[in-house]
Order: sequence, then C-alpha cells, then structure tokens
Amino acid sequence: MRERREGALAAVVVVVLVAFAVGSWLWTRRLEPRAREAEWWAQGGWRVNAVVDPAKPLVLTYNLWTSATAAPDTMDLEPVLAGDFQVVQSNLAHEVDVEGGRTYQLCRLNVSVRFSKNYLDHRIGFLVNAGPWKRILPYGRVTCRVVRTSVNWLDVSFVSGEIQEPFVMRDNLIALTLRNDTKAPVRMLSLWQAGDDGISGVRVVLSGTRTAARPARLPFTLKPGQTALLQYVLQPHPGTVQQGLIFQPALVLRSGRTEGFEVMPPVVIERAFQPWQRREAPGVVPFVEAVPS
Repeated sequence: MRERREGALAAVVVVVLVAFAVGSWLWTRRLEPRAREAEWWAQGGWRVNAVVDPAKPLVLTYNLWTSATAAPDTMDLEPVLAGDFQVVQSNLAHEVDVEGGRTYQLCRLNVSVRFSKNYLDHRIGFLVNAGPWKRILPYGRVTCRVVRTSVNWLDVSFVSGEIQEPFVMRDNLIALTLRNDTKAPVRMLSLWQAGDDGISGVRVVLSGTRTAARPARLPFTLKPGQTALLQYVLQPHPGTVQQGLIFQPALVLRSGRTEGFEVMPPVVIERAFQPWQRREAPGVVPFVEAVPS
C-alpha cells in the first residue's frame, strides 16, 4: 500500500512539473514578438542569349514578389557559382499591388553582370541577401559569346523602347535606328547571335531617300551622316523559354580594312506572373520566411 501511495505521489509531481514547464513556455511565447510566415516568389527560368563585351556589363532582370507588409530596401547579390560571372551593380525598385485585401510587393532588380568567357547553356544563380533572409536562388541558363573586337561606330537605339510581351512563343518584330556618325562608310555584313533563337527577315530601310519604301538586305553600306532602320524578326527557340528571354545580338561591321562587332541593345521579353492567381508558373521558385509581425 505504501509503495502505491509513493508511486501516485511521484506521478502527481511529474504532472505538476510538466504543466509548469508548458505554462512557462506559453507565457514566454506571449511575451516574445510573434512571427508570421511571409511568402516569397523568385522568378527563375530566364534564358540569356547574348553577344557580350567584357567592358560593357549586360543588364539582367530579376523579379521577386512577397506577401510581407514590408520588403527590404536593399538586396545584395553574389554570383553562383562563384567566379562564373561578376555582379557589377544592382538596382532595386518596388511596386505594390493590393488584391483581395492582401498586399503584395514586387521587388524588381536590374543586375549588371560581366561575363569574361563563353558559355553554352550554362546554369547560373544568385546568392541573395535581403537582410531578414539569405538564400541561393536560381536565375536561369546563359549562352554567351565574348567578343574582343567590339566597336562603337554606330549610334544605335530602339525605335519604340524595349520589347516586353506576355507571351514569347511567336514572332517578334524588332526595329532599331542606326546612324553613322563617323567620317567613313560603315558596311553592315551580318547580324550575329550567341545561341540558336530564330532570326529572319533581316532588312535595312534607308531614311530620307526615294528608295526608303524598298528595304535592302545585308550586307549594306551606311555612309557618313546617314540614318537607317534595321529590322529583324526574333523567333524564340520553342520549349526553352519558361519565364523570360534576354536577347542581345551584334552586327558584324567593316570600316576600311577593319572588322568589328557592334553589340546591339538587349531585347527583354518577359512573361507576366501574379502571385495571387496561384497558377502553375514554370521557373518561379516559391519559398517561405518568418518575419516579425
């Protein structure tokens, strides 16, 4: 009988101690700042097809969305794998959307990177340090060719800004204005790319002449002071674009006996993504981080 009473007393003591421990933990949790989970979405899946000059960084677009009420003001980025490329500069801009009573922020990063060697379908990513969290996030695949004989013989600009389309599995007409500000004729030999996207319909329309209505094909000579319109149709490689494409070709030029590559401005074709729609989005990487409430 005595042993039973001692066993029951011991059991009561254990229950009291457990209850005290649980109560203390709950009380401590009440005193601590509560945290909630903030959802994030990173826009991976990009494909880069670019002819690059090591002296001229290529600007990549990278988007992150969050359901947190406050997003970091700055984000530091490092290359992954380290040494594959160099991050020269990054600029961060915020856009806020409210949907269904919930706030979403788009953190739009423009990242200037420098490639020093050729890559063929090479996977890259970024180590993103946002302050509250630090995480390796995929970017996409890069095919690039580095040219050492880059020139600046032509003044080049888009006719109507960058190309940004919700869908890229179709033909995209690209139009560039070219002006020869040098004192010598410049002969445009061909349009050159690093990857295997389709380029067709390359033609030149010379401004301010009677033959402006009759486009010419390459090769074409642009005289000093002349301005021309260069047009081509970009057909993204089917099945390889998940979230976006950055396409930067180059013109092969000759002036006198010298040949060089004039790098064209990049064409950015971006697919739309809205996190509140919760649909399948190839290339988008979702993750969750705890943030103070």
